[in-house]
Amino acid sequence: GTARKVATEAAEDAVVLRRAPICVIQFKQDPAKDQKLQELKAKSSWERGDYLAKQGWATIPGEEKPDSKVADACAKLLIAMSP
Repeated sequence: GTARKVATEAAEDAVVLRRAPICVIQFKQDPAKDQKLQELKAKSSWERGDYLAKQGWATIPGEEKPDSKVADACAKLLIAMSP
């Protein structure tokens, strides 16, 4: 039971780590990215994932809805990359 849970969580984390850069690429394609990055920075850390999801950047191509874990990881990447 515990080993399976740990393995499942590790697999989910690996998927998030692979998908978060896709979110960053989608962000970079947004013509209003500079303004939206400032808006993102103004949000509290717990609001940032929701903001990214609403922008559509955390919706992976081929999927219908955003992934909240990808959105959270993407927000962390964008904040870390910004000047």
